[in-house]
Parts: sequence; C-alpha cells; structure tokens
Amino acid sequence: MITNSELTLYHKSLDPITRTETWTRYNYSKIWWFGGKGASTNKGYDNANDVQIRIPYNQNEIDINNIAIGDIVIQGNLNLNINKQQDLKNYQVYNITSIKNNTFGSEPHVHLSGK
Repeated sequence: MITNSELTLYHKSLDPITRTETWTRYNYSKIWWFGGKGASTNKGYDNANDVQIRIPYNQNEIDINNIAIGDIVIQGNLNLNINKQQDLKNYQVYNITSIKNNTFGSEPHVHLSGK
C-alpha cells in the first residue's frame, strides 16, 4: 500500500475509579491520508471536510481495540499527551465516524473515516 503521511490518534476511555475521560495517544508512521478541511466541494458541502485514512497492518503495529468511533485523529506525528479534546484547539482535528477492519486481501489495513 502506498503511504503518504503520519497519524496521531487519541483514544478516549473512561477511568473507572475517577469516572473521568482519559485520552491515550497512538502514533502511526506509515498511513494513507486523503481529504481534509476544505479539500473538495465536488462531494457536496456536507462531505467537503471528510477524511479517509488507511493504516496498513504490515507497516504499523495496530490493536483495533484501541480505535473507536468518536476518537480523534490528526495528520502528522504529535508528541503531545492531552487531558481533554480542547487541548488540541490549535490543530486540525477529525473525529472518527467509521471504522472498517479490512483483514482480507493482499493489503490488510484499518480504514477510518472522519469529519
């Protein structure tokens, strides 16, 4: 699979003791990124800011359990831990809206969609 970028994913979970949100950061160095804010209005205004991401299994260590709808993705490799989503106000963030675990074929990968 052709790769063209890096990805930082923030996975949200609930701390069972404090009952607060926690964010765990995962960095992926070889991913395929397409779209983004204002990328194209040919898809209509509703979809103009959508992003499509593919994370190949053969080029990254992936645990599909660490990816969920509502998690945050940012293009690039950030070395920043966060306590809340607002900590990323200076970055273009996308929330994951769809996850497909494509483990078949010659290029197994995780396909994410985001807005």
